[in-house]
Amino acid sequence: MAQGVVPQLIEARVTLEGSTYRADLAAGIDLALPVDFNGRNPSFYDLPQPRLTAVEGGGFVGDTARGGSCNCSTLELTPHGSMTHTESAAHLDRNEATIAEAAPNQLLVCQLVSVQTELFSDGNESYNGFEAAEDWIVSAAALQANWPTLPGVQSLVIRTLPDKGKARRDYGQQPAPYLSHEAIELIVARGVDHLVLDLPSLDRHEDGGTLPNHRIFWQLPKGGRAAAHQRTLTELALVPQGIPDGLYLLDLQVPRMLCDAAPSRPLLFSLELER
Repeated sequence: MAQGVVPQLIEARVTLEGSTYRADLAAGIDLALPVDFNGRNPSFYDLPQPRLTAVEGGGFVGDTARGGSCNCSTLELTPHGSMTHTESAAHLDRNEATIAEAAPNQLLVCQLVSVQTELFSDGNESYNGFEAAEDWIVSAAALQANWPTLPGVQSLVIRTLPDKGKARRDYGQQPAPYLSHEAIELIVARGVDHLVLDLPSLDRHEDGGTLPNHRIFWQLPKGGRAAAHQRTLTELALVPQGIPDGLYLLDLQVPRMLCDAAPSRPLLFSLELER
């Protein structure tokens, strides 16, 4: 190998059910919302928007626009409210694994599924009693109709339709769809450990403070311990409209923060069947 040449892994192969798929690792598809410190981001529960403040002290100003030698900023982030983020079971109980401990450290075989949301009143599925007839939901029936069964798939990305305006939506003014109990039970039954949503929450914005779908996902009864502490939940992702449903590799990039949730950057790599 020539001196100074750095080898790069640009292709991966995956075998599922006797078929081999190839992924181009130089062609990742970013599912993370950009965090805009000077503009609009999504807003959920009226949580604080991201802030960037120049560090100052001892004659130093961390802002070149103000004469500083370099830019050095303090970032204030509330991941649950305004950006793509990944949670662990510690979101419900601080005794559970942090996101640094639960985040996967390998590429995951993943399915992307697009689902049309529907009125709660149009189906026969359930929630915890705080639902309203005019709520929009992701139903188990819609998932089953669009989600082919394939053993060996560890993660699922759900793209809800229609999907306009999600990058800057104020969910206090436009309440978000959420999953029915039957939908999250189906996801658990199908063995998904890493779930990615383009919604701000698995649960209804007003759920009586119980977060029932979160508890179903982590199998975490109130007052108990999580039976599925290895699972992660990513919310407020943004799936580009132009990419098709199907098989991908998921690279779930999460900083090693010892807390319940952190900003994250899910990357998809398309899996193509080898001929």
